[in-house]
Amino acid sequence: MSTQLSIGNELKDSYKDTHKWVQNNLKWLRDIEQFYRERAKLEHEYSEKLSGLTKDYFNRKSTLSVALSVGDNPAMTPGSAEAASVVTWNEVLTQTENISKEHWRLSRDFEGQVASQMAKIHSKMDTTLSQINGFNSEMVDKRDNAYHEVHKAKKKYDEACTSMENARNKNTKSPGERNRQKMEEKQAEMNIAKNEYLIKINQANRIKDKFYFQDTPEVLDLLQDLNECRVLFLNDIWKTAGSVEKTTLERISQKLDTANAVIGENKPSLGTAMFIKHNARNWNEPRDFLFQPSPIWQDDENFVISAEPEISDFRIKLAQAEQEYNKFHHMTEGEMSRLSSLNDKRSKVKSKETDLQGEIYYDVVKAYLGAVTPFTGHETLKLRAEVQIESIQNNVPSGFDLNTDDIDLSKIKKKSGLFSKLKNKTHIMGSPSPSHLMPTRNRSRKLFGSGGSNTDEANGGDDNNASGTHLSPRARATSSTGNTSSGRLSRTSSAVSTENDAVSTYTTDTYSTRGSTSSNTNNINRVLYTFQGRDNDEVSVNPGDSIKVLVPDTGSGWTKLKNDTTGDQGLAPTSYLEINEKSTTTNGDKSLPPSVPPPRGSKKPSRTLTVQYGYDAQEENEMTIEPGDVVNVLKEDDGSGWTLAEFDGDSGLIPTNYCK
Repeated sequence: MSTQLSIGNELKDSYKDTHKWVQNNLKWLRDIEQFYRERAKLEHEYSEKLSGLTKDYFNRKSTLSVALSVGDNPAMTPGSAEAASVVTWNEVLTQTENISKEHWRLSRDFEGQVASQMAKIHSKMDTTLSQINGFNSEMVDKRDNAYHEVHKAKKKYDEACTSMENARNKNTKSPGERNRQKMEEKQAEMNIAKNEYLIKINQANRIKDKFYFQDTPEVLDLLQDLNECRVLFLNDIWKTAGSVEKTTLERISQKLDTANAVIGENKPSLGTAMFIKHNARNWNEPRDFLFQPSPIWQDDENFVISAEPEISDFRIKLAQAEQEYNKFHHMTEGEMSRLSSLNDKRSKVKSKETDLQGEIYYDVVKAYLGAVTPFTGHETLKLRAEVQIESIQNNVPSGFDLNTDDIDLSKIKKKSGLFSKLKNKTHIMGSPSPSHLMPTRNRSRKLFGSGGSNTDEANGGDDNNASGTHLSPRARATSSTGNTSSGRLSRTSSAVSTENDAVSTYTTDTYSTRGSTSSNTNNINRVLYTFQGRDNDEVSVNPGDSIKVLVPDTGSGWTKLKNDTTGDQGLAPTSYLEINEKSTTTNGDKSLPPSVPPPRGSKKPSRTLTVQYGYDAQEENEMTIEPGDVVNVLKEDDGSGWTLAEFDGDSGLIPTNYCK
């Protein structure tokens, strides 16, 4: 058996075609079985009917030749070429036609030693095919469940954002301690929902990678092995039929020897090689899941760590993930050892293709299937836990306490809320010191699953900042989440501390300049990122522009300024600016508003569109889109045939009739 041929390695995401190919060949066993049963009857009627039967099956073979050789939907048609098994079958039919006038006594042997055995082989191999299909369905369900959890977490996050917006509006209309507390609770719920959403995204992407690069190839190789077992069984049946005829009909022994010689050349790997050759297609890996901001609450893809509730939730999630990881790590270690042994045995068996026996090969395949099924399921659960650990460890700043030693998961009731745990001062989290909510200033950590530069290298590196034992994510075959934030707001996670009533914003990569004293001694404001104004009350700014603050940010996330370079004035995002001067107008002794930066009402997208056809931008004010993209509508079509839309941080005009 050729150990170099692997459908799983050569054909990506081809389960449907491969399963159909194997299924066709197993159904073909019934066809051959029926042939020998009819052959036994026709031996009584001698040459005329036997000759007619062989001609009939010549035609059937011709009809099935393509499907049996290269599948139902090959990438390249085989022409007149046929699989080795089909060629062998052709030779068997030829020799059968030559002995059509021989003894009727062959009918008994054909019925008992050929047809009945063929039925048994078909039955047990069809059962195994069903098991393989169930194995694949289980993996697909787990993959789809991960996808569903992403959508479910997204919906929960959107609902939390809506609740937060309602609480903020209520507090704005009716300021009071109760409304303020309610708003803070809704903010924490929103942040927790967002963190859960990001974790589900990371889990789904890793499970997707595992599904397409590990699980699916395993299933495809099992289908390949099962089909090659079928070839070996079929060879045995044909040899048996030939032996029976040779014993009874010495006069045609030479013709039967010729048929057996052809059968001997029917190596199981030949059919596999032909199938791979004619089914090789270009394949693109499905896109990774990406964070989609809520239309109610404008946000980025970073984890939110603003206060104790999020850290408490992270610690519980981390403890649960560590428990799951350790559980399935021990399980998969033992399973992997057995699986490795069986894989070595399978490779050894397949290497002896000339002397290989179908029953031995089939027993190995059955044993491997029994071992790889639970291992794959446990490994997926282990991967989920590993990704959750990485997601938390790689996105929580070093100043936060992620110690899980004091968390007793058995005492955490699923129905009790996080806030009730905090109010009751349960074992989840002790009273934090001020430093518990204060990240280290110079520490930078690369966010798991997102782009960004490593500022540790720029600062000379600090290995002591590593948080305990860290599980490195598996390198992807094709990375689509590299440095995609070039020219846009850098991806950072923020934490908000309200100690001493001062509002300060921190990130996992660096300190924000908003709400803090700038280190710029020249008292000059700077534009950090390009912003293109879309509404009449907004102003466009670019790095290098000279700006002057007219009205400072009052908590809305927007600063009113004058662009001295262009002479325009209006609103711009505070996070895009570095403010190093006092504004020309002050708010007197007014107290600062709540630290929650709500979205501007005019920026909420009214609806979304799904892209049906791809379009490459032709002008600077247009946006490139691809089929399947879901874009936010910023401005409806005014009759020109163009809609102003936003997708993944970019905005521009797109053809209205390209969307639905």
